[in-house]
This record gives sequence, structure tokens and C-alpha cells, in this order.
Amino acid sequence: MPEEAPAVQNWRLLIVACVLGLVVMVVYNIHIGKVRRGLDVAMVPAFRYTRNLEVGDKLAEDDLERIEIPKKTAESIGRLLEENEKDTMAIDRTINRDVSKSDFAMTGHFTTASGNDPAASIGKGSVQVTIPVDSKRVPGRVLRIGNHVNILGMLPSKSGSDYTTYRIIEWLKVVAIGGQTDRGGSMQNAEAGVRNYKSITVEMKRKDPDVSLQWSNLQTHLRGPAIIEICPSRYVPQKGSAGVINPDLVRYTTKAAIVSDGGFDDGSY
Repeated sequence: MPEEAPAVQNWRLLIVACVLGLVVMVVYNIHIGKVRRGLDVAMVPAFRYTRNLEVGDKLAEDDLERIEIPKKTAESIGRLLEENEKDTMAIDRTINRDVSKSDFAMTGHFTTASGNDPAASIGKGSVQVTIPVDSKRVPGRVLRIGNHVNILGMLPSKSGSDYTTYRIIEWLKVVAIGGQTDRGGSMQNAEAGVRNYKSITVEMKRKDPDVSLQWSNLQTHLRGPAIIEICPSRYVPQKGSAGVINPDLVRYTTKAAIVSDGGFDDGSY
């Protein structure tokens, strides 16, 4: 059988090379697209301390370093000092707690011109709400201001015949324990913690959704005071679950229950 002409073989090789080149180009473009999408993250400005500072130190311009961090990271940290607040709320103000080099600057770290102003540290779109808790089941000094907690409570089951304990809200920031704060209140040293308390104050969203209002209705259905869980510092809540009412409990958030005048006695259940 006669051999194929070299010209025919060359054409076949050329076609194969073109096809392989096209495949490589498509795969490369797909990879580049994925990389670009991964890098397309909204960034926001933030400030870090350039040195260690102690309570009573006055902040200077050089004590802050401007950086950019992902928006989602900023939202998870808390009420960071914003760029348009640096000169009015931070520079030449007195630090009201010890901070370390590279810590993020928060609005609550500074004493305002009129003195301590706890409300200045409330996050945008948030309010602070006091929650009665079961004093016999609180974690005592383990809980510290700045920790995040989950709120648990006993609510009527769907059948209404008995009560079930639910995890009602996850990842709420604690700003006061038993009415004591780390901003010059009756608590001499926030790091020591509080041993006995019947309430904690946390930050809740005021809109989209209004968790504060939802909680006001839901708590009237509770059997006894709430129970708290302390979240690990490195814990990352499931996307969409932080600071909102458990979707399974929405039926309790639209209407308040009729409660007796005396309410529930602390620790009676």
C-alpha cells in the first residue's frame, strides 16, 4: 500500500495543533475569569494603630495607619472608625481603653469632647437592646463585653402542646453585662468580668429586617428568661444567619402574646 504524502500528514498535524491551541485558550480565559471574579471584592477604608496605647493617652495623627479591607470583613468586626470620622472623633481625643499596635480603631475607643458617649459606638442601622437572661444559667465572668453570643429560649412547639428550646438569634455583640459597661460605669475593670447578672445588652438591627422589633414580639412568647451561649472568637456564623431571628420562629415575631401582669419569675422554670 503506498505511503501517504508528507503534505497530507502536515495538514493533519496543523489541524490538531490549531484545535489544541483553541482548547488551551478557552481554558486559560475561563481560569482568568475565575481569578478576576475572586479578586473583585468590595474594599473599604479602615484604620489600625501604629503603636500600643493605654487608657488616658491622647491620639495623634501618626498613631493611625490607613488601610483597606474587604467590606464583609469590616462589617463582621463592628463599628470601625470611618474616614470622615477620624478628625472629629479620634485625633486629639483620649483613648478610653488599652489598645495594641495593629488593632483596628473603633469609634468606641475614644472619649468625646463632652465625655464618655456609649451611643457613639452603636453600629449603623443598629440599636442596643437589653435582654433578661436566666441568672442561674449565665456563664458568669467567662462572658466579657465585646463577645458575641447566641440567644436561646423555650417557645411553644408548632403543635402548641409543649415547649421546645430553640436557638433564636445568633452572633449578637455584647455591649453591657448586668447594666455595667467598660466605659466608665460602675464596672472598675471590664477585664475582670461580672459574676452575677440578670440581663445583658446587645446590638440588634433596626431595619432590613427590624430584629429589635421582632425580638420585642417574640420574647412575649418565651417561657422564662433567655439563655445565652458564648460564641468562640474565631467562629464565623453561617452566611445570612448572623444577628437575625431564626427563620423557623418567624411565626412568633409578628404578634405579641398576651402575658399575665406578673410575667415570668426569674429562674422559675
